[in-house]
Amino acid sequence: MINSRDILDRLEQYVVEIINGQRKEGFDRLFRYFLFLLSRIYRNLVQLRLSLYNASILRQRVLGCFVVSVGNLTTGGTGKTPLVELLARRLARRGKKVAILSRGYKSKPRPLWHRLKSLFSGNPEIVPPRFVSDGRQVLLDSRQAGDEPFMLARNLLAEGDCPGVMVVVDKDRYKGGTFATRRGAEIMILDDGFQYLRLRPWTNILVVDSTNPFHNHEMLPCGMLREPIKNLRRADFIFLTKSNNSERLRHLRRFLKSHNPQAKIIECNHEPRYLQDVNDRALRLDLASLSGR
Repeated sequence: MINSRDILDRLEQYVVEIINGQRKEGFDRLFRYFLFLLSRIYRNLVQLRLSLYNASILRQRVLGCFVVSVGNLTTGGTGKTPLVELLARRLARRGKKVAILSRGYKSKPRPLWHRLKSLFSGNPEIVPPRFVSDGRQVLLDSRQAGDEPFMLARNLLAEGDCPGVMVVVDKDRYKGGTFATRRGAEIMILDDGFQYLRLRPWTNILVVDSTNPFHNHEMLPCGMLREPIKNLRRADFIFLTKSNNSERLRHLRRFLKSHNPQAKIIECNHEPRYLQDVNDRALRLDLASLSGR
């Protein structure tokens, strides 16, 4: 039986193939033009929302602790989650109490009946955030927490050298952060937080995939951009991942500096360290074991 998630996944794949130019038949071209019109509407809505926050018509919330936002301008993988893990690990090793705040993309929602009851009862239910990890143990599986929060929680506890990092899932990051501060957190890392304007960060980190920085420079759903490129001016730091092509990096650096001269640009790469058995977290093999195979 095909469920709604399967249908959405197939539709998403179809749209990706169209914007990548893999589908070019008559209807596909017409549909791409429709996506282009939608992207223009979406762009205007995104900029309107940003303007409302800049004018303080929409209010940003402030947590009573240091908040670091890590995010990107595009959909898809840029290396954001490994950077979040690295920051949390480094801060925890320095004795800081850290909490990672995540939306929990693709996590299991509350039953529809509970949500409808809360909506129409006139007495909305206050649902506490989900603690994927309390810093001592993983409390939820990937289905309940979402893949990335679960992976973060498990990885941070696996090596045993940075205990105490909480991983909290809630669509309302302010609520999640409030609960985390009550448990002693003093630094919040906002995972996928560049577009989350409701919570004011002290530092904004933007992650850019240097091999494909902005795809076709179009906004969703006609491209991969979640907001216009010019909005990278909000970033305090820009991390360039997969940065092993010096010629391409020179052009990209110039482009980024033209939009944000003040941001500090940091180059980084992803490199394998070991082979991990997915069924046994204690079993790891050195990369040298692949030699000659």
